[in-house]
Amino acid sequence: MMSADQRGSFYAILSGFLYGFIGYFGLSAINGNLSPATMLFWRFLISSSLIFMLLIPKYKTLTDTPKQMVWAFINGAVYYGFSTLLYFLACQYIGTGLAMVIFFTYPVIIMLLNYFIYGQFIPPIYYLATLIILFGMVLMVDMNEIGFVLFGIAFGLASAFFYACYIISSKRNKISPSLSTLLVSLGCMMTSFIVAWSGNTFSVPAASAVWVNLLGIGIVATAIPILLMLHSLKYISSEKASILSVLEPVFVVIFGVLLLGEELKPWHALGILFVLTGAIITLFSHKIKLSHLYAKTRSH
Repeated sequence: MMSADQRGSFYAILSGFLYGFIGYFGLSAINGNLSPATMLFWRFLISSSLIFMLLIPKYKTLTDTPKQMVWAFINGAVYYGFSTLLYFLACQYIGTGLAMVIFFTYPVIIMLLNYFIYGQFIPPIYYLATLIILFGMVLMVDMNEIGFVLFGIAFGLASAFFYACYIISSKRNKISPSLSTLLVSLGCMMTSFIVAWSGNTFSVPAASAVWVNLLGIGIVATAIPILLMLHSLKYISSEKASILSVLEPVFVVIFGVLLLGEELKPWHALGILFVLTGAIITLFSHKIKLSHLYAKTRSH
């Protein structure tokens, strides 16, 4: 029988695992002549349709208030939606590698926001785990493809900030995970449609292969992982959930090798090792005391 902490950690890790398919399905869909905003619209339309069908038999048991539902929708439209769009903009300027590293500074942003705004105590072990993870992700970047463009870095940081706000807001909104996933997806769908329509890039895919990839990103890499992340927040803190979710880039690299034929270089493997080390430290953070480790080091 899993404890609440183990259950929440499992949900967060599984969420990161499924998010790892975003690169494969998303890139394949975009290569089918879709703009990023259009791909995101169909992604969130599919995910919201799935969750809606799952909710129909349960609608009489829902006890969420209108205020909670409105806030979940705004959370998706503003925080999650803009985070996703800004991430793709960052990728266009500085490449996916550096954009990924900058985006995954969001656990640090969560800790800072919780500390300075809500006065929440952050276990020191989380800072150590985050530093190890960030170092590992830097090693996972292909240095030959980095372009240091100020706009790209700014978009990446903004994407991380909005996603941190999404996680904190989701933690504080006590709405049921299934309904929250639906409303978040609808909010993101609206934001993506406005961006695609205003940029004259909206289109309806015609090829069946594109629809297969859209179904993959909408269900496997969106609806299910969002639902899992929201479930994890019912059991563990937003800091712990965000740190564990950084396993996503590890899965992205692994799936890139297995599904897209990408090369796994030695420093990429070393980066994966560092990220896994940081995640393991987070998993067992309740058993690790930095003060005890320091004392043992001094004694030796």
